[in-house]
Amino acid sequence: MPLVRKKNNVLVIAAHPDDEILGCGGTLAKLKKNGFEIHIFFLSDGITARYEKKDFNSIKVQKEIKNRNLQAVNALKKIGVKKNNISFGTRDCCRLDQVPLIDLVKDIEKELDVVKPKIIFTNWHNDLNIDHKITNNALRVAVRPVNKNYIEEILSFEVLSSTEWNSLDSFNPNYFVDISNFIDLKCKSFNQYKDEIRKKPHPRTIENIKALAKYRGGQSGFNYAEAFFLIKKYIK
Repeated sequence: MPLVRKKNNVLVIAAHPDDEILGCGGTLAKLKKNGFEIHIFFLSDGITARYEKKDFNSIKVQKEIKNRNLQAVNALKKIGVKKNNISFGTRDCCRLDQVPLIDLVKDIEKELDVVKPKIIFTNWHNDLNIDHKITNNALRVAVRPVNKNYIEEILSFEVLSSTEWNSLDSFNPNYFVDISNFIDLKCKSFNQYKDEIRKKPHPRTIENIKALAKYRGGQSGFNYAEAFFLIKKYIK
């Protein structure tokens, strides 16, 4: 990680609420403890994929979206992220492929202009989830090195029940963060996403979150780790 300086900003561009905790919750907690300011931007709601389009504006669906957002606020609060640093996009879940890429790029560029992050985290480009793929693609367009000289690192993370299910193109991380002191906090944070926790043997259980972190730790010499793919690094 870069040396800590005042007002270091980290920005997570995630497709859905819960991707951020599954992908880099322990690392965010560690960065926060080390003096970084964490900002989160979700591109889509994470709910509407479960319903027919005609029902999107129903009271039931809108209530679920509001509840998912509240769970995100509560989850991120556990690791020290301020509510005012969380932005919720309103794009339909698992339909980002129906949005012109330029519109998503503009959404991200607005966040970049405000936050001016030194470190950026986003979804992996080959997740099975279409929104994850497009989020990564739009982010890579938005961070073209024109007037973006504040960026030092851009990393993509893995999300259980999407990344590991792509058996044709496996996630091969090249960047590891020791989260041994933060694995329990990561799990407590994810527990706030009550509607997203599944029963064994589904990947989205606390047991499997710890198992993945243990495995990544074994790859990198730590007790528990989060793994990333380094997209770009700028050394000044």
